[in-house]
Amino acid sequence: MNNVISPRLIVVSIEADLTHDLAPGVEAVELGDSLTVRRGSDIILSIPLADVKRAYVEDGVGMGKLVLELKDGRVVEAAYFTKSKISAFRSLAQAINIKRPDAVKAEEESAHRSRRRAANTLLWLFSFMAPYKYRLALGLALSLAITALNLVPPYLLKILIDSVFLSPQHNRALFVELTEALIGSYAAVSALGMAQNYVLNTLGQRVVNDMRGRLYAKVMRLSPSAVDRITTGRILSRLTTDAGNAQWLMVWGLPTLLVNSLTLVGIGVILFFMDPPLAVYVLVPVPIIIYILVHYRRVSRLLYHRNWRRSADMTSTASDVVPNYLVVKAYAKEGHESSRFWRILDRLYESQRDVASMNSMHWPPMGFLTAMATVMIWWFGGNEVIAGNIELGVLTAFVSYMSQFYGPINNLSNIIPFIQQAITSGERLREVMEAEEEPAGGEKKPPLRGPIEFRGVWFGYDPLTPVLKNINFRIERGEKVVLVGRSGSGKTSIAKLLLKLYEPGEGKILINGVDIREIDTQYLRSKIAYVTQEVLLFDDTVANNVAYGAEDPERVKSMDVLRACWLARIHDEIMKLPLAYDTPLGERGIYLSGGQRQRIALARALVKDPDIFIFDEATSNLDALTEKEVFSTILDVVGGRTAIFVTHLPIEALAADKVIVMRDGEVVEMGKPSELILKGGEFAKMFQEYAGVAAEIWSRQEPAAPPKPLLKPVVERGERKSLVNIKLDGAVIRGCRPLLPFPVTNKRFVLLDCPSRQYVIEDYEGLDEGSRAALEEAIKANVLVFRVKAIRSVDIKGDELVWELETDHGPRTAATRGRRNVMLLGNKVVLIDVYDDAYEIDVPSLDTRSRELLNKVI
Repeated sequence: MNNVISPRLIVVSIEADLTHDLAPGVEAVELGDSLTVRRGSDIILSIPLADVKRAYVEDGVGMGKLVLELKDGRVVEAAYFTKSKISAFRSLAQAINIKRPDAVKAEEESAHRSRRRAANTLLWLFSFMAPYKYRLALGLALSLAITALNLVPPYLLKILIDSVFLSPQHNRALFVELTEALIGSYAAVSALGMAQNYVLNTLGQRVVNDMRGRLYAKVMRLSPSAVDRITTGRILSRLTTDAGNAQWLMVWGLPTLLVNSLTLVGIGVILFFMDPPLAVYVLVPVPIIIYILVHYRRVSRLLYHRNWRRSADMTSTASDVVPNYLVVKAYAKEGHESSRFWRILDRLYESQRDVASMNSMHWPPMGFLTAMATVMIWWFGGNEVIAGNIELGVLTAFVSYMSQFYGPINNLSNIIPFIQQAITSGERLREVMEAEEEPAGGEKKPPLRGPIEFRGVWFGYDPLTPVLKNINFRIERGEKVVLVGRSGSGKTSIAKLLLKLYEPGEGKILINGVDIREIDTQYLRSKIAYVTQEVLLFDDTVANNVAYGAEDPERVKSMDVLRACWLARIHDEIMKLPLAYDTPLGERGIYLSGGQRQRIALARALVKDPDIFIFDEATSNLDALTEKEVFSTILDVVGGRTAIFVTHLPIEALAADKVIVMRDGEVVEMGKPSELILKGGEFAKMFQEYAGVAAEIWSRQEPAAPPKPLLKPVVERGERKSLVNIKLDGAVIRGCRPLLPFPVTNKRFVLLDCPSRQYVIEDYEGLDEGSRAALEEAIKANVLVFRVKAIRSVDIKGDELVWELETDHGPRTAATRGRRNVMLLGNKVVLIDVYDDAYEIDVPSLDTRSRELLNKVI
């Protein structure tokens, strides 16, 4: 290259895990006053930072590329990497764009600080027990007392046999005392057991409810970005399954571990105290029993996981198909769905049979071993009794203690994996409890019936990928303003920033001259009514759902609810419900149509009596006539208050005082709708397109053609490694990006994403050798699916499967989470790991051991 120089300063270095040859390997990408790529001591690429116009990450299937646009017009692919590195390289691209190499460091250090140890998690979990430590100590003391008392009866039995039954005197007084002692010990065990169950069970419920309450309160305080990252499904799992697992660990798991350990020690001490030589025989089967239990735990984890997976497949299929029975019948797929369900049931039976086989291969042999140990004690102990070396009572006590000795070994082997699982649940709970909370904001509570102003606002849900760029506009008090633009232009993001659901990365948002960062968050939201396209209703009555919008729902008058519903044009339909306004709506308002739900949401906004209205596609689910009526009603009800309408339909902007037109996160036009139409800019273009689409629908014109199939085009290498040029009908189409729409099931089917349109090569194997080579080289720079040669091991860690794999790119470790990330596609299995890296397993080509491992898992 012409601009190659030696870097004078290196601020940060990130490792790319693919080389420029697209082979597995490490290349260091160093950023300082230049961007330099090194492989070992060799410099592959070096470009002064001042020469870079823009940097971005280009996402592909299973891989990404760091792309640099230079000021001289060239485009350079600077680095290649798998999906596990994509976040780091996005951070690097952002640092390049803002010309701040040190901006990459904060993320790396933050990730390092987030690592935790299991011991710390245990201590953190037990902090929930602090208010109940005395009750826990009481429960533990009761458990130890019960354990000690359970060791008494066999020893009393020994004395009873040797000193009463076999004694020439037959001491009746001792007989009565021993009988009373036995009754007392059993009665004490029963009484203490009742107390223990009550103490630990009530303690467990108190702890889990306390934990769930604190967790729920924490979730309510989480920032939306934290909820987006963790996901609502996982939060619900934390509230239910993980909280229950953690409660079991603290109240039952660790005490059980302690009690069983002490029981083993106690019985062992007693046995060796009574007769050391005979006690040795008790230990003979212990190593074999431990081996069987460890082997069972190792095998059963995978088999039970597979059984759970297939059972979940059955449930998921039924829950998918049954509610959609109209679609099944409309496409005459009854037979297909029945056959598919039977195949799933056959697979479930296969896994259930393997579980039953595993249990039958482990538990009966272990029972036989313990029985043989008892026989050994009877045999060797009996010979000792006959020889007069020990008394019959000692032998009887030995046999009684043996039945108590092997139980704790089994218990310990069973509870330790559950303890590990519960610790994992604790780590998940800790993730939520330590997530960032929504900032409280300032303390100001100014009147909000004033102008709204955005000044130089930048924002991105991922800070490295801005969705709003330098937004500047002003909305006067009482104005009716429409934010219009195509989907993804950033309209809804502006509404969310106004509600302080997210904080802008740069710039200010002012309401009535006050920066919203200084306004109390709860106060701000109480003065804004936000109606979304996706209506969210609660499993409650109509009246309570409407009243929910008020600052104090308990004090909302019935007349206020009725008036709001009347204005929202939903009153008449509510009155037709079984209990009118007292009718429960079901979960998420399932008993209402989409339009009815949307009008109830409008009523909820109206009953709030806010200073500012935000309607985000709020009439999108209504028919044309109702939409017109509701829209007119909204304009009437809003009165002199500010209203912001978010829409992608330019026709809805005609009644507004001002239109703000957005495109790709930027404001491109602003003004009165009539002025913008006459101006002939972006808004006028959108209006014409909308009219054209409507005319096209009614004239039934043919839709745009799908990608055009190419028979045998000539393909040449493009300006970038990931692009090709196509010779077609004497012309050359440059800059086409080849993609694989079916990267597993049909690798020869290629989609060419060209600047003007898309083309398809249905089987590129039929191309000439040069075209095929050029196409394959470009595909390698866009698509990476690891081909698995062998499976070394599979382990279960929490809700993840951890795979140790041998691939065509060398050894790899992949962690998959959930059922959907392990897919069966014919004779292939596809893994999608937590980074979205993809792995293809061709089952018939695997070795025997790998196939057995795979079969145990899925």
